[in-house]
Amino acid sequence: MVTTRWSADLRHPVFATRMLCEVAAERGISTRDVLTGTAIGSDDLLDGQAVVTAGDEIVAVRRVLNRLDDDAGLGMDVGSRLTLTHLGLMGFAAMSCATLRELVSVAMRYFSLTMLNIEVRLFEGACASMLELTADHLPADVRRFFIERDVAGIIATVSGFAYPVVARYGADVEAELATDEQALAPLLALVPLPNVAFGRAHTRLHFPRAMLDEPLPQADPHTLALCLAQCEVLMQRNEERRGLTAVVRSALFRDSGAFPSLPEVAAELDMHPRTLRRQLADEGTSFRGLLNETRSTLAVDLLTTVGLTVDEVSKRLGYTDTSTFCHAFRRWYGTTPSAYAARWAGSGPVVSRRTGRTPTDTAAG
Repeated sequence: MVTTRWSADLRHPVFATRMLCEVAAERGISTRDVLTGTAIGSDDLLDGQAVVTAGDEIVAVRRVLNRLDDDAGLGMDVGSRLTLTHLGLMGFAAMSCATLRELVSVAMRYFSLTMLNIEVRLFEGACASMLELTADHLPADVRRFFIERDVAGIIATVSGFAYPVVARYGADVEAELATDEQALAPLLALVPLPNVAFGRAHTRLHFPRAMLDEPLPQADPHTLALCLAQCEVLMQRNEERRGLTAVVRSALFRDSGAFPSLPEVAAELDMHPRTLRRQLADEGTSFRGLLNETRSTLAVDLLTTVGLTVDEVSKRLGYTDTSTFCHAFRRWYGTTPSAYAARWAGSGPVVSRRTGRTPTDTAAG
């Protein structure tokens, strides 16, 4: 079995988040609303070299889902807008692969350069193979979105050059899809398969093993080599951008309503808590500071967008009593939570007297 490895601090190119914001805007949700609570700024959406963490993508998707009465087809809508050109060098590399086996191998090797948040697993038998797309590692409330978005994205980006190979084996290919038939029907018209089952618990493609080694029509080993060399550079650059601060921040933002402790984050990173403290200090921050930053950003979101009461926000953020939360909020924004919520409703975001920054600025910092 060959599989990809996902983590909440995995960094992807920003284009899929840009597509999410475009679709959200068409449904009446502003980009500011989508990005609040993330480290993504609106300027990042226009930066061709910007990357976003998987954890921030989850926060952005969750905000859109929470604001829609009917989110049916949202993932399909976003995924179907993706094109091979969005993938940049990774797209040219995919198109230049000699076989489907090489294509799958390249996609797994450079997983962070794709838009995928679902994990990909390839199982090979003597005669048959199975490609499984799974979202079990993602929070339950966003799994359907990412399954639909990523399945739609795969079809939209690779069907143009991979379909001729799949078509030759069409009668022997079986697909199990954990998606709705009506939503996916337009995309399946690009890759018509006779044996497709919808509404399944898994998303799997069963096919003859020989299909993996069929030549692709636009194979070019020289172009592939050049693109992969540049992909290595991009991967290295993304790794350098990560930093421990970004990793810890992503862990704190990962699950709304629950914050891991420093020992829990340290264990997740396979390091001693003292080592984590020291390395964060070397980067000019601390776990307590990052936790306060996360709480301050989420406090504004829960008060102004979700509409929780001050007591409810205090409990959600893990404070033992409401007065402690109110004191902390005043330190962050120079006013009480209730006054902030009232002023937001009347005139937009309040700027912190202590930092001179808006809540969105705080999230991005």
